[in-house]
Amino acid sequence: MVVPSKLFVHGFPGNYGGAGTELHHQIILWRTMGIEVHLIPSYTGYENEPLFEPMRQLGVVIHSCNEWEAISADDVIMGFCNSEFLNHLPVIFQHTRRTVFINCMTWLFALEKQRMSEGLIRLFLYQNEDVMQTNMPLLKNLNSDPGIRFQVFSPYFDDTLFPFVKERSEEFFGCGRISRQDSDKYSANTLQIYEYFVAPVIKRGMFLGFDTKSEAKIGRPFSWITTACDSRLISQQDFYRNCKIVLQPMDTTENWPRVGFEAMASGSILVVDDRGGWKKMIEHGKTGWLCRHERDFIYYASKMAYEPELRHEMALAARQRGLELGGKTRAEESWTKIFETLVEI
Repeated sequence: MVVPSKLFVHGFPGNYGGAGTELHHQIILWRTMGIEVHLIPSYTGYENEPLFEPMRQLGVVIHSCNEWEAISADDVIMGFCNSEFLNHLPVIFQHTRRTVFINCMTWLFALEKQRMSEGLIRLFLYQNEDVMQTNMPLLKNLNSDPGIRFQVFSPYFDDTLFPFVKERSEEFFGCGRISRQDSDKYSANTLQIYEYFVAPVIKRGMFLGFDTKSEAKIGRPFSWITTACDSRLISQQDFYRNCKIVLQPMDTTENWPRVGFEAMASGSILVVDDRGGWKKMIEHGKTGWLCRHERDFIYYASKMAYEPELRHEMALAARQRGLELGGKTRAEESWTKIFETLVEI
């Protein structure tokens, strides 16, 4: 098994938000694989990050902000959907040419395209095969260098951080949605969907990742919906403990949504858009519901409220599905293939 002795990442992991949480889980996996992980933060004040001490306890080496002198020519450095990594690539490339970029979006950054044309990114990694097949020819048109590689990996998800919730209150039907505060993460008809789906008991909603931009997009939530800007006010675990379903219409097309893993591990049924990464992650009617219209969201949310036995069966199936997609064995095999490619760069 080809495993590097050490690995550098520009940026810092987080408890909340797609790329930051994904990086957190990959670091946990890399450490179990015996890899020495080095973090080079892209901003000052990283000592105040919630995961600063947990990273130190994991044995992660944390450098000062943009400390490029720590990198040697043989080292690999990654940027997890980090615009600052793209900004600093000309300097980074002077220290090592083993540069890896993971774009967790479904579209290309302007600076990503520029760095490709300059040949400063040597390996592009994707969580979703469809996204790679879409983006790869666009990037290759900018630079035909055959030494630049493209590869898909299976991200690791540590399900121990999101325990399965066996029982939730029967006094109300808990529902909610969770994301960054970005207004594009909300569909304009979100509140209509929440208003019109029905339940045999009172509904209680929770919007985790809601701010003034979100409110400007969809309006002010109903009094029975609690909102929080981020996980500093309501933890993800508390969110899933409240929610029997994650009812999440969005305007964006998701790549490989981390909240899907969190919900499946926690036993919250996903009622989401029938597009993007959701279609790869969810088996419709078995591990969640894929919706094409507003009425689909309303129908399946109501169905889950009135059919608790089906909801429980689906929650168990979804948890197993999540373990298969984000499990340690699959992810470790995937990263081993990535490391074998890095040897050749």
